Order: sequence, then structure tokens, then C-alpha cells
Amino acid sequence: MVQHFKTGKWLIPIVALIALAGGIDSASAKPKEKSKPRNVIVLIADGCGSEQYTLARWFKGAPLTLDEILVGAVKTHIADSVVADSAPTATAYATGYRSSDKLIGVGPKGGTLPTMPEPPAAEWYRPLATVLEGARLKGMATGIVATSRVSHATPAAYMAHVPSRSQEESIMEQAVYQGVDVVFGGGGRYLLPKNMGGKRADGENLKSVLRTKGYIVAENGAEMNAFVTGRIFGMFSGDHMEPEIDRKEFAPKQPSLEEMTLKAIEILSGQSKARGFFLMVEGSEIDWADHGNDPSQLMSDLMQFDRAVGAALDFARKNGNTLVLALSDHNTGGMTIGNYGTSKTYSQLKLDQLLDPLRKMRLSAPGLLRKVGNEKTPEKVKGVVKAYWGLDITDDEAAAILSIARKDKDDPHNGFGEVLTPRYTAIGWTTHGHTGGDVPLFAYGPKSPKGLLDGPEIGRVTAEALGIDLDRTTQRLFVEAQSAFKDGMVTIDKTDAENPVVRVEYQEKQAEMPVNKNLMRIDGVESELEGVVVYIPETDKAYVPLQAVHAILGKKGKRPSISK
Repeated sequence: MVQHFKTGKWLIPIVALIALAGGIDSASAKPKEKSKPRNVIVLIADGCGSEQYTLARWFKGAPLTLDEILVGAVKTHIADSVVADSAPTATAYATGYRSSDKLIGVGPKGGTLPTMPEPPAAEWYRPLATVLEGARLKGMATGIVATSRVSHATPAAYMAHVPSRSQEESIMEQAVYQGVDVVFGGGGRYLLPKNMGGKRADGENLKSVLRTKGYIVAENGAEMNAFVTGRIFGMFSGDHMEPEIDRKEFAPKQPSLEEMTLKAIEILSGQSKARGFFLMVEGSEIDWADHGNDPSQLMSDLMQFDRAVGAALDFARKNGNTLVLALSDHNTGGMTIGNYGTSKTYSQLKLDQLLDPLRKMRLSAPGLLRKVGNEKTPEKVKGVVKAYWGLDITDDEAAAILSIARKDKDDPHNGFGEVLTPRYTAIGWTTHGHTGGDVPLFAYGPKSPKGLLDGPEIGRVTAEALGIDLDRTTQRLFVEAQSAFKDGMVTIDKTDAENPVVRVEYQEKQAEMPVNKNLMRIDGVESELEGVVVYIPETDKAYVPLQAVHAILGKKGKRPSISK
């Protein structure tokens, strides 16, 4: 099991980091084991529990691809809650450490559960290195695939370090400056400033930055498939990508999750034969289907995720040296096969009764609302539901759907699932939120885990397979600047609130490092760093790579090895 605290300390303190700088080099890495995988692919079905997989198996009429690699389960609770949010759960999977609600790529704050020791205040929000960053430092190729915005919680946790998942501008900026080889998903609006039709308040044109760095920026499936080699940022939507069931209706040029996964593996495996690669794939919108109590979107997105797992397994079986992990970050919706309507007849539930209503559904609940459009009348709702879900609903039911849409400004489509699924299907739901149960774990390949794992163990298993020491990687990438330059002066220049800069005055040197970037200027000369600069407003602390500390202090020699 992962040990989160040692001798009362949460992470190795910064003074140990500086002491390590001269004592570890690449020669200290252990020789590779023959059974050690060269590649790791992690696939996350966001918001999916055991019962959803059972329903998908019935719906498919055959075993899922996932079935043959079921090996155990994973505990999902976070540092401060029995029921998890995606941000800290994905952080645990990416860093090997349990974190707090809404935090991305940083350690927990105060207020932890009784089962977890309280971190000292000095360590709150401390950035934690991810397995993707470790893989990149080792010279491996890296990739991220998601159907959400790539700045959303789960992909963000592998690429960024911020105190709130809502800081998507900062997350996208860090993703751009991380040097990830392949990024596929939605969220293009966070690449552009507001005056160019984007969402960025800082004036940055990150699409231009990507092209300057040699990336191809693809905007549809055809452009993605035409790409051969190099680095690519595939932004297939300004916002989230379409649910799989809606893709042909609303965005036929968007690639599917399976297609993105296949292309990512092709690119990464082609350019990383010597050193290997790390890839994280998220079926993001399974979670949203469950939030909306929407079996139509759930089945289509989960079946698509199963096909993406199949793509990963096909590669792994041919390659022979790839670890595949597939799991969820938590359950959502509390979905059940059987509901209050089947309370007295559950033992006579036939397969057609379960599946026939689902097979008639041809759009997601959000898709239905889009078809209703501005004509929000019971008659229009009834017509849309009949056309796309095959149900003859009543005026009262249509009115109830519209009432929920008026009240629920964030998710106005929730009314379709909430009103209709209990009455017309055998599917039950307990919430529009998350639930706290363990989730299934699927694995294949060398170093496969099995049994009941604690959430952070996923991060440690991944790191072990990649040959990465996550603690050393944290020490190398995130030095607290104020502690590292006690004989100098460190300030956070917030003159431009949207573009803070870490400034260091040390002896005769003047250094500046823009937050969220991997850039440093010393006396006007700019260079690239091996990691991004992070600023945590909640603690007013800045964290910079050890490489920057050495450059400013004038130290030479190798930096600590991150190899295990």
C-alpha cells in the first residue's frame, strides 16, 4: 500500500532536495528488469461503476473487451471526502498521492479525513510530479487523449499543477509548455485570447506558441489522420467534444475516442521505440451521462471506451512490452439495473424489458434539448422525445422536463433522465452527483497489479512500470523558490494579474520566470526549463525546477536521477 506520510513528514522537505543535488546522478539507476514494460497506457472511464459495465455487457450482447482483463478494484475516496471529485482522484492516479477536493496536481490542504494524517501547513498545495512529467524527463514520448476539454479535471491532473480545477486558462497554458508529444481532445477556446474568439483573459495566443514550438494543430479527424510524425495538438472542439451518440448528428468531422486512441498509439510508438511511451486516455463523458441519468449517452460512450481499450490491448498483445491499466476515478449517478418501478417484479425482469427502451434512443439528453431549441413547449418536447427516444410521453411529463430545465441552469437537460428513465426503463439512479464505492480495475501486461488497490497506488504502479521515482521527480521539478534563495530576494510580480512572474535577485544576477511556462530569463537571456513554473496564491509560494536553481546559483553538474 502507498505510504503517504513518513515519520510525520508529508514529502521530503526542500532542504533534502538541495542536499540531493550533488549526490545522485544517472549512474545510480537500477538496471532494467527483463519483465519491465517499456510503455504504459492508462485508460480512465470517468464516473463509471460496476453496474454500468454490467449494463453495457447486456447491451452489447457479448462480453466486453474489458472483461478478460478484470483483476481487482480501486478505492476512490480523497483526502477530505468519502466521495471523490475527479480532480483529486486523477491527481492520485497521476502522482501517487491522495489530494483534496478540486485540487489538480498538488498535495492536500488541511481538513483531511481521520484516516489520513493532516499535512503540515507548510506543505499545503505543494506541487507533485506526475508520471507523465517523469516519463518526459526520461526521454519517453507522452500523450493525452480525452473527449472533454483537455484542460478538464482528469487530463489536467497529468499535465498541470493548480489549486483549483476551475483554473482552465492556467491548466491549458501549462499543458502547452509541458512539451507533451500528442494531445487530443476538446478545449480549443482556452488556446486563444478573447479578442480572437477564445476564453483567455491573459492575452496569450497559445495556438501561435504551439506552432512556434513545432506542433501541428489539428482541428478535425482528417487532419489528425493525415499527421505522420512529430508533435501534434488536436483541438477538435472549442468546448467539450460531442457525446458519441450525437457525433454523427452534430459534429461528424470529430474523431471518436477509439480513433484518437489508435492514432495516439501509432504516433507515440513510432517515435519512441528506444525509450517507450506513456499515454493517458479518458472516456470523459461517461461521467456526464451518469450525471444526467442518461442511459442513451452512457451506453454509447461506454461502448466507445471499451473499443478504445480494445485498441490499446491489440497494440499491447502485439508489442509484448506494454502495461495497460483501465479503471474509473469514481462512480457517478448511483446507477442500478432495477428501480422503484421494478420493486415487486425484479425477479421476472426479462432482457427485452431492460434493453428495448435503450435501443430506441438515438440522441443524448443534451442532444434532445438542442433539438427542442427555443420552442420550449410540452408539445415540442413530446415530439422530440418520440422522434429520438421512441417514447410517447404525457403532457405532464413534458412539463416536468421543462420545469427542471428552467431551474437547473447548469444542466438543463437533466430533466429528461430524471423524469423519463424511472418511468420508461428498468434503470434506476440515486443522484445527479458522484458516489463513493470502489471501482473495477482492469490490467494487462508486465507488472500488472491485482487485488484491491488504494487510489494513489495506481500512480505508484504506473511509475514503477515506467522506472520512475516520483518523489525524486518532485524534488527535481518543484523547488520552493523562497527557500532555495535565502541569500537573495524572491518576489512574485503581479503587476499584470493575469501574467504573474517569479523574480529572483541573487548576487549580481537578475532572473525572471513567467508562471505556467517553462521559460527563464537571466540578465535578459532566455532559456527553456525542463518543467513549468508554478505559483500557488493560497500560500503565496512559487515553485521552480531545480535546473533554474542551479543556473541562478551558478552550480554545474548533473541533476538528480529520477530513475528507479
